[in-house]
Amino acid sequence: MNDPKPPDEPSPPTETETSGSTTPPADQDRDLHRESSTDSLSTADEEDRAPQGDAPPKSAPPPGEVPSPKSSRPKTGRVLAVIAILIALGAVGASAYVAWLTRMESQGADALRADLSGNLGQLERKTRELEEQFSGVEAGRLSDRTQFDELRSQDQQLSGRLNDIEKRVERLAAPVSEPEAPDWRLAEVEHLLRVANQQVTLARNPVAALAALAEADRLLLTIDRPGLQPLRQQLADDILALTAVPKADVEGLALRLGSLSKRVDSLPLAGQERGGPAATGEAEPVGGWARLKARIGDFFSSIFSVHKATGSTAPMLSADESFFLRRSLELELQAARIAALSGETSAYKASLDSAVSWTEEYFNRDDASVQAFVSALDELGDRKIEIELPDVSGSLRALTAIQSVENP
Repeated sequence: MNDPKPPDEPSPPTETETSGSTTPPADQDRDLHRESSTDSLSTADEEDRAPQGDAPPKSAPPPGEVPSPKSSRPKTGRVLAVIAILIALGAVGASAYVAWLTRMESQGADALRADLSGNLGQLERKTRELEEQFSGVEAGRLSDRTQFDELRSQDQQLSGRLNDIEKRVERLAAPVSEPEAPDWRLAEVEHLLRVANQQVTLARNPVAALAALAEADRLLLTIDRPGLQPLRQQLADDILALTAVPKADVEGLALRLGSLSKRVDSLPLAGQERGGPAATGEAEPVGGWARLKARIGDFFSSIFSVHKATGSTAPMLSADESFFLRRSLELELQAARIAALSGETSAYKASLDSAVSWTEEYFNRDDASVQAFVSALDELGDRKIEIELPDVSGSLRALTAIQSVENP
């Protein structure tokens, strides 16, 4: 603490006092009040920091004496204020700079983002274009591959055809070791063997089959080839088997059935008799009255007929019904004839049974022609038309085996 100076020595004027002449009174009062409050605060702080035991009590200034404020304290406050103002201005400037930098960075980021978006759009368009170009290239490649496969297939086909042509040319250019006649005769033998098999299996005609086998054997005699010996042996066996087949008179059966079908129209129906007024042998009356009575009697007898029933009688048929009955009987006889020629025993017997049944039911069984007709049908029904034919395909198989060995 500074001791107060003696009152008789005047204190040097301070800046405040020096500049008081030019400062207005109100400003001087404010400055003095500010300085006094600052001094009092400083003094209070020093007293608080000083130890209480050692510090002597302050002596109050004498009345009427104004304490002289220190000249360095106002200067320090102004410096601090200026520094604070500078710091604030620096902070404001730094904030403004930072804000400007942030804004510039934001604008740069926006511009960069826009550039990136544009670049990404261009990249996407280019990517799509490249994908379309790649798809077109891929499609063209697949088309080229397909065309290449087709050309290769055609080339293979042409190569195969060319090889076949070359083989044919080589066979044609090679010297012929055997004459052409044996090959032609072998083909004729094969045809005859096939005809014989068809006649046995389809037509069931052993006579025609035997003739075809005999002709084939005759052609084989003209071919001087030892390799055909197994074929001739098998052909001899087939000829012997056909020779042992019993002969059935199928043609005779067919002829007899045809003859019976022609006699159907002459058979009398049940309830009718053969002959008429002229067949009785009575002489026509000579007188006129007698002739008139005879003609009247014939007229009524043609309308009314009286017969003596001797058992069950068939119903009377009209002219149309009798016509269709006779035609049906003829058709049954024709069906039996065809079945006999085809060797079908079941159809043959069924047709004959139907013909016999219709004849006995609808025709006059007391008539001799009807009885003879039925007897002939019964006799034909007892005939055996089906013949067990042997298998003659062995010779054809032997010929096929020989040809496969010679021409693999």
